[in-house]
Amino acid sequence: MFKFLLSLFLLMPSVGLADGIVGKPDSHAPIGVMGDHTHKKGELMFSYRYMRMEMSDLQDASHDISRNDAVSSTGSYKFMNAPIKMHTNMHMFGGMYGINNRLTGMVMFPFINKKMQVRQRAGDKKRFTVSTRGLGDVKLTGLYTLKKNINSSWLLNFGISIPTGETNAKDVMVMMNGSHTHSTLGYGMQLGSGTYDPILKIGYRKKWNKISLGWQTSGIWRLYQNSDNYHIGDEYKGTLYSAFVLNDWISFSGRVDGKWVRKISGAHAHHSNMFMSPVFSKDQGHRKVNISGGINFIIPRGELKGQRLALEYNNPIYQYYDGLQMKSDKTVTLGWQYAFTFKDLF
Repeated sequence: MFKFLLSLFLLMPSVGLADGIVGKPDSHAPIGVMGDHTHKKGELMFSYRYMRMEMSDLQDASHDISRNDAVSSTGSYKFMNAPIKMHTNMHMFGGMYGINNRLTGMVMFPFINKKMQVRQRAGDKKRFTVSTRGLGDVKLTGLYTLKKNINSSWLLNFGISIPTGETNAKDVMVMMNGSHTHSTLGYGMQLGSGTYDPILKIGYRKKWNKISLGWQTSGIWRLYQNSDNYHIGDEYKGTLYSAFVLNDWISFSGRVDGKWVRKISGAHAHHSNMFMSPVFSKDQGHRKVNISGGINFIIPRGELKGQRLALEYNNPIYQYYDGLQMKSDKTVTLGWQYAFTFKDLF
């Protein structure tokens, strides 16, 4: 996959890269924000994001819970095992096309790799690892400019999440007696929702000479149960961001974002024992607030004109969980974007 990305990057000069579309380094939102801008009629943009998300330790409501408490036979939870840490690597490929000067179409393809380490009640040294990988849910959206002038814009984003991600991913799990079984993994290890989910976003952006400010609020709704007899919770997000332009190459950004995910409804048809681990619990709802810092680069001239690179580091400052769950640690996002017109290809 990385060889493919490198080949694509190196190939761009041969398809008219010198005519790439150039703006200010802050003319796009921080790389962790998606669906923040539109394109003129006939413009095409490709993008790639690599996201690394890490989780560790346990929390119930606003209280830290030790792994020993989670698996103790005399404690409040009495789970047979508990997660120790988890990481998710996501490769997000995107494309945007300006249908006209007010409407832009966008598609996003996520390829996801999740890995989680688990400890058993028998002791902290009794550990095993489960993992899953594959295509997540593809998102197909339209971005419509509600109002725009030289310094500000209102943007409506609407679309659908298509259930291309696995909802019955399995891996080998170790039982209390030491036996191994190939079982369905917990909700957080699945790759998709299993349902067609409507998406709606609205955003605003204002820019000055050296400073820009924007916000975006969004929702995704799970309207029915999937084929495994459950649906994951509705998800609502909001973010406020600002950027400062250092020169025509570089800008720095800061961002605060919040997320509310509701509890799961129903229960996975292939989860036979809810007391195996908290990852099988329906209490997967949570509320989080994060802060982020980032840097954006754009190449304004030369053979690589129009290439955009961006980096953002995201860290939680508030977390509340509806049940025993793993806490978020940090998220790092690295991205590349390039916009051009069809005439540049010929």
